Order: sequence, then structure tokens, then C-alpha cells
Amino acid sequence: MRTPRLLILFVAAFLLAMIAFAPLSLALGAAKGRLTADRVEGTLWAGRLTGARLAGLPLGTVKTRTQILPLLTGAVRLRAEARGGAFAGQGLLLAAGSRTGADEVSGLLALDRLGFAGPVSGALKLDKAAAVFQRGQCRQAAGKATAQLGGTGLLAQPVTLAGAPVCSAGRWVLPMAGEAQGLRIEARISLDGDGAWRSELILIPTDPAMGQALAAAGFTQDGDRWRRATEGRP
Repeated sequence: MRTPRLLILFVAAFLLAMIAFAPLSLALGAAKGRLTADRVEGTLWAGRLTGARLAGLPLGTVKTRTQILPLLTGAVRLRAEARGGAFAGQGLLLAAGSRTGADEVSGLLALDRLGFAGPVSGALKLDKAAAVFQRGQCRQAAGKATAQLGGTGLLAQPVTLAGAPVCSAGRWVLPMAGEAQGLRIEARISLDGDGAWRSELILIPTDPAMGQALAAAGFTQDGDRWRRATEGRP
């Protein structure tokens, strides 16, 4: 191998090493405030966030590893594993110009973080989910999701809902549905590019006598359906 080629390889390896051992805070800066933390430790190659929040969602402690090569083009691809917050799991956080979001997300999120509180409780399980936005518009949605509801109150027995996310009207939308105990249950969770979310739960009972309990729980009747919607933003 000729000397110029050796020199090029050496310089390239040196630059990659310099990037790899740069402070993790550089990646957070590229995330444009969507990913924040009370304490940042380590490097782009291996770091740790304490008191981390993603678009306002508390993640607790997050171990991180940044993919180095995409940084050469100005793109951030941050592999993260979260524990101790509202979400427990792992995924890939993305930021490249006007394109932001997450990919390959698998883990559990408590449904009360998305407005499913009161008589309906449970957890949302994501399996290799993706939510990628460009200029605030949903451009990629993928993966699968299931939600375990009930066990108390209106739903004495646990019910499983299932669905897959899609992009609809510029928003990331996850519709889910299931049946149990004489009830048809539909749920819809949507996110926009700013992190604002909306959740809607629809119960369709076969027993009209359930109407009184549903009204007391904050549901509104719409024909044979009972709805309750919640929304929020970071």
C-alpha cells in the first residue's frame, strides 16, 4: 500500500476517533431541544443521561451510543436504552436537518401518559415502531403495537387491543381495537411533529345499562358509542 493511501487512512481513523470521543452534549445540541437531560455524561461513543426527557416525556436514565459515520453528513442517529421513566425500552433517535423522529422503538409506555386514566389503565407495548417527521409532517410510520387494558373498574377482566401505526393527514396515528366482556373497544393515539398528542378511547357496549357508569367516568355518548378524548403537548 502506498504512503499517500496509508496517510489518508490514518487521517480518516484519527477524525473518526476524535468524533467518537467528543462530548455527548454535542448530540443533544443537534436534537434541537427535543432530547434534554438534567445530567449528561460520557461521549458520543458511549454516554449516559440522567433525568432525560424526550419531547417532555420523562425517560429516567438513558444509556446512549451514537452512530459515528452519519455524523460526517450532519445527521444524528442515537441508539438509546431508557429505564426508570414513563417509557422502558430502546430505540434509535434521529435528527437530520428538518427530519426528526425515532425508529426501531420497542418497549412499554404507561397509558396514563397518553390520557388513558381513570377507570381504564394499562400499558402500551411497541414492537419496532417508527415515527419520523419532516418539516413537522409525518413521513414514516412502521411497527406493531398492543395495549393491555383493564383489570379494574369498568373493565374487570384484562382486554388486549392491537394495531399498527400509519401516517395520516400529516400526523402519526396508531389505531387499535379489541373485544371483551360484551364491549367493542377502539383506541386512537396520534402525534404531530411538535410532540403534541391526542388520545381517544371509544367503548361500544352491548348492555345499555353500562351507560350510566360510562357517563360518570367522563365518556360522552355518540349513538351507540361512548367517547373520551384527551390531548396535550410537551
